[in-house]
Amino acid sequence: MHVANKNTTDEEKNLPVNAYTPPNGGVKVWACVAGSFLLQFCSFGYVNACGIFQLYYQDVMLKDSSSSALAWITTIQVFLLFMLGPAIGKLIDVYGCRMLLPPFSTLAVFSVCMLSLCKEYWQVMLTQGVAFGLAAAGLCLPAMALATQWFSTKRGLAVGIVSAGSSLGGVIYPCMLPRLINEVGFASAVRWTALMQGILLLLANILCSRPFPPKTKEESGDKSTSKAGLDGFKNWPWGFFILGCFFTMWGLFAPLNYLPEMASLHGMSDFAQYTLAIANAGSLIGRIVPGWISDRIGQFNMMCTVTSLSGILVLAFWLPLEFHTSMAGVIVFALLFGFVSGGFVSLGPPCVVSLTGDSMDSIGVKLGGFCLAIALGALTGLPIEGAIKDREGDRFTGLMCFSGVAMILGGLCTGTARVIKGGAKIWQKI
Repeated sequence: MHVANKNTTDEEKNLPVNAYTPPNGGVKVWACVAGSFLLQFCSFGYVNACGIFQLYYQDVMLKDSSSSALAWITTIQVFLLFMLGPAIGKLIDVYGCRMLLPPFSTLAVFSVCMLSLCKEYWQVMLTQGVAFGLAAAGLCLPAMALATQWFSTKRGLAVGIVSAGSSLGGVIYPCMLPRLINEVGFASAVRWTALMQGILLLLANILCSRPFPPKTKEESGDKSTSKAGLDGFKNWPWGFFILGCFFTMWGLFAPLNYLPEMASLHGMSDFAQYTLAIANAGSLIGRIVPGWISDRIGQFNMMCTVTSLSGILVLAFWLPLEFHTSMAGVIVFALLFGFVSGGFVSLGPPCVVSLTGDSMDSIGVKLGGFCLAIALGALTGLPIEGAIKDREGDRFTGLMCFSGVAMILGGLCTGTARVIKGGAKIWQKI
């Protein structure tokens, strides 16, 4: 009996990755989901607190810097997170996630510690923008890759749960940091944050595992695998989908970055720090529910819905608040926008898998190609909105219009990809 089990194990190890069948459940699987959730909490969740840092830098630490200059800090973070996708994805496919998590976890904690020593703009840019952006790239993509590898039938739900970690981070950090800053100062507040991240990332490193062994040297040298992230650009659905993600990223971070500042300028300074937490609370639900629904009606159908609704909410709800501001209105908008925009983040990886095929052996590179494409949207969106804001002074009308129109255009491009891929029948699962 013992010999038979050993032979079976050897045969399973020699199976090609394409023959691998995801278990879709089990203790080890859900432990990995929990670890991936923590990776998102400590990386993208920290980035989601951009509005709180922007408000503090503008009012206290970097008062001489313009809105567009401060926006570049978040822009560099998000850009590096996505721009490094192909390289990180290739490393995932060759070495596995376990080899990547320790060094990038260390870099994340180190960069947050170094932020506590910063006094000048260039120092903040290097530590928070560049160093943490690099660390986030090495933590976010493995988290998403693991979620797609362990599941097939519940992929949308799994990715939704994992990506909800960034939303929870966007709730916790904006509530925690202002209180700590008021009580112990900025430097100590950031050090306490680094300690919390170190503990959580250590736990994530223990929980995360991949479902199949890393590739051999022969497999990793396969040129077809190395090009997997770019092959999708040869077909129209992929091209329109990527274009849609680009335009959506143009507008997605505008409310998250400028809603606290808007609330503060309209006489709600004590409440302003909580607007970002409210938006991310809505996003926490929005990461999971649309993913769960997409497993039933189709990832593309849900993606078209949430991207279009995000832009419509900005134009139909946030824009009027510029002229008739109320605390109740800001709260409702933050919750609604957080919910619908959260779906964009959780639905991206399942849509990529749907477009490029279900083979899991090169999923890291495929997600990397997707990240590379939308990095350009992240790089240019916030600086454009910051420049518009600088020209308008204390008004937000221009950047609101830019953000809303960009996301609606993103929804239209995604809808075009959906029609080309699956036809014009609205209720067909795509």
